[in-house]
Amino acid sequence: MKYRSLNIISVSLIAIISACGPAPEPTVSAEAMRDTAVAQAWVAMTQTQVAMPTATFTPVPPTFTPAPSITPFPTLQPVLPASGPAIGITPTLNPCYNPPPAKPVGLVVQVRLVNNSRGLVDLSLGMENPNNKGECATYYFRLGRYDQTVVSVLAACYWGYAYITDPTSNAQTIAPLCLYETTKTVPISIGAEVIGLQ
Repeated sequence: MKYRSLNIISVSLIAIISACGPAPEPTVSAEAMRDTAVAQAWVAMTQTQVAMPTATFTPVPPTFTPAPSITPFPTLQPVLPASGPAIGITPTLNPCYNPPPAKPVGLVVQVRLVNNSRGLVDLSLGMENPNNKGECATYYFRLGRYDQTVVSVLAACYWGYAYITDPTSNAQTIAPLCLYETTKTVPISIGAEVIGLQ
């Protein structure tokens, strides 16, 4: 009996010691290895196919066409009337586009220019016709925002044109400004679009 219990103890000890040892390596079957290799090959082919560029239509690049060069307009010869001298024609300039005379001979009128345009004004007042002394001129004035000034001009009928900044616009006379009043100062308003008597 002693041997028997000794056998049981030794078998138990062997079982306990073998249980604490390393686990046996699993074995892979040949079918499992084949299936894994096929799956990896399919993944590699799919990734290669995705990475390839798609076949897209690329048009043929256009051929180089140089930019057109600038060619000047031809110089046209002036058309002259059939009668009259053809040589020595000089254009006549309007004498009313000249600056005013330093010492006017004709009647002079006092004018108050009032800027109602809310911007800076460059004003041109030009005589439509020469006065009885043969004087004709165009006056130029600059007015600040909401500015007004009194100036002297020759007695005559005038056209007016103003370039206005901030806001940018142009003002002009609708009818001629006839300035012949010599006993009082005549007010002229420069609006955003119209120049006229006040």
